[in-house]
Amino acid sequence: MSVWKYEMKKMFIFQKGLLFIILFIILTMASMISLDRSKNPDIEMNASSYSFYLKQVQGSYHKNTEQFFASEADKISNAKVALQEASDRYYDGKMGKDEFLAVTGPMENVLEHEKGFKLIYDQYTYIREHPANRYFMYTNGWDGLLANENLDLLWVVLLLLLITPVFCFEYESKMDTLLLTVQKGTRYHAICKISLVFLTVLILSLAIAGIKYGFYQYKYGLFNGNYPLQSLPYFGTSTKESSLNEAFMWIMAGKLFGSLCFAMLILFVSVCLRKYAITLFVCTALILIPYYGLRLESTKYLLPGPLAFMVSTGFLRGNEYKNNPFKDQMELIFREVSLMSWSIVFVVTVCLSIGMFVVILIRRTNVWNSGLRNHGRKVSTLTLILCMMVTLLSGCNSAERSQTSDSYNYSSKQSFENSRYLFKVDETDLKAIRLVFIDKQTGEKRNFVRNPMPSLTRVENTIFGNGNDVYYMKYDSDKSGVIEDVTRFSIIEVDTTSFKERIIFEKKLSTDKSMILGLSKSNNQDANFYLTISSFFLDEHSLYFIGQNEIHRVDRLTGKMTVILKIPASTNVAFDGRMIYYVNDKSQMVKYDTNTDSEMIIPDLITRFFILTDTELLFLNRKDQQKMYSMSLHDLTLRKITGSSVQEFHCDKQYIYYVNKSDLQKHRMDINGENNILQ
Repeated sequence: MSVWKYEMKKMFIFQKGLLFIILFIILTMASMISLDRSKNPDIEMNASSYSFYLKQVQGSYHKNTEQFFASEADKISNAKVALQEASDRYYDGKMGKDEFLAVTGPMENVLEHEKGFKLIYDQYTYIREHPANRYFMYTNGWDGLLANENLDLLWVVLLLLLITPVFCFEYESKMDTLLLTVQKGTRYHAICKISLVFLTVLILSLAIAGIKYGFYQYKYGLFNGNYPLQSLPYFGTSTKESSLNEAFMWIMAGKLFGSLCFAMLILFVSVCLRKYAITLFVCTALILIPYYGLRLESTKYLLPGPLAFMVSTGFLRGNEYKNNPFKDQMELIFREVSLMSWSIVFVVTVCLSIGMFVVILIRRTNVWNSGLRNHGRKVSTLTLILCMMVTLLSGCNSAERSQTSDSYNYSSKQSFENSRYLFKVDETDLKAIRLVFIDKQTGEKRNFVRNPMPSLTRVENTIFGNGNDVYYMKYDSDKSGVIEDVTRFSIIEVDTTSFKERIIFEKKLSTDKSMILGLSKSNNQDANFYLTISSFFLDEHSLYFIGQNEIHRVDRLTGKMTVILKIPASTNVAFDGRMIYYVNDKSQMVKYDTNTDSEMIIPDLITRFFILTDTELLFLNRKDQQKMYSMSLHDLTLRKITGSSVQEFHCDKQYIYYVNKSDLQKHRMDINGENNILQ
């Protein structure tokens, strides 16, 4: 009998593995049938009326969706009022029965689907917060399949009962000593055992995944699998770009990987401890203690090992907050796991699993193994390969940023435009000034900043943009009674291709009251400056803040702040990615090199106002009666643009807009100074 057949017979027959598998499948199916409850039971109770509205809005959010809900809400509200009035008239004897039935019939038809409308309206309030990746759909099926992070305890018990006896049976029956005398009784035998365990775990994992998928498909239906993952509120804050089908595949792959790692852990512990009961206890503790014992739920996803992958749903979740009524603030209850963190955990787990595999082979090796003499060499080679893998992965950071940079102008600090969107400060409602972005193709305007805590967070009305990345700054506060204390300053980066947000800089502004000996003095000075920032810009290595008639540079890596420029209160500032342009007290244009920390006065350029473009400086020439000129950034040559004096001007990517000083009429011309027309 071959080793494979012998090991299969021993695992599934003599060690009752087949019985355990059958019991596991029966208990799993029984628990799903008896214990499963729909995420939203009201949908099942009002399935017909819910489906009536879902069919009309299913899919992505459209422009007419809001009008549809407003119209239906008015229709239902009016019908309820009219029905109440008709009922009052009927019971007061002012309306006959036939007339009452004729009047209320159409109203009752409208109200027939009222409960379904409330359900779909709840989805609408969730979807309109971020319509780009949230779709209208029936969610109970996918919620049941994906939206939980419960560790499958039956699966853990099955793996322990199946795998623990694989080596422990030999140790407890004293067969390990006998096997050491057989040429194929050690390393080859161990590899067969491990391969059989992995194959069994693989088949069972795929089978259980198929059973669960089939169950939810049959009970609820798994429709619209190509819709974005964020269509489920459970993943509403996630920044991962994935469809529901893809998410299911990723979660199942993660659980398979975690189960294989757990199987390797059981084999490793059993080889090291050689005791059945102790192995069960240790392996169970290694899984359950971090699962139940960690305070922050997301912490377990940062721990190398099988647990994180066995409940891999959490890798797809985003940052989540919960209101603490005692502290009157939002507390983080789940921190999103970044791709880099996942990669590190994955690589470390793989390395640990390989290490455990090597230890198993070492402890199951005898002199019959011809490769023993080269063991040290093989381990060294394996270590080298693993180091190379880690090095390569560490180099796979986010794609390098383009060396080019969009121009920054202090005069346009409240707006930025890239190829697809226009970002600006919307002041149409002075009580609710906000940052918005406008789609240049459709003209649709939306809020740029998602602020779940407006009472504790203040977003400043200044932005900086570079290509697809747009940055804004915000202040976070804490409230204690009637006292509000600004505690944190942040710079947020938004990738406008996906509108994912990332904190690139954060500064704690509040100081500890217990600090003594004046050690908090410098911190207080820095905090006071951050509260006076009027605008900012940045490059790859530093942040530059304008405030208190100064420009401060902050190293993005160390956080060290230095003052690099003193500027007049009324001056304008521009930045091209390396050079900072500003006007000094003598109305001279000064160019500051951020790489060399050197200044140069540009000759023959006297102005109080200018705008930097990608190729030139536009300015009002004080030496020529405030007429508009341009200076080439390439060779510093000057060119007159207007023949008359200019009161003020601004520009965008295509046009220059200015006000003629003599008659105060508005003009527009091409960015190159041609086609001057009166507006």
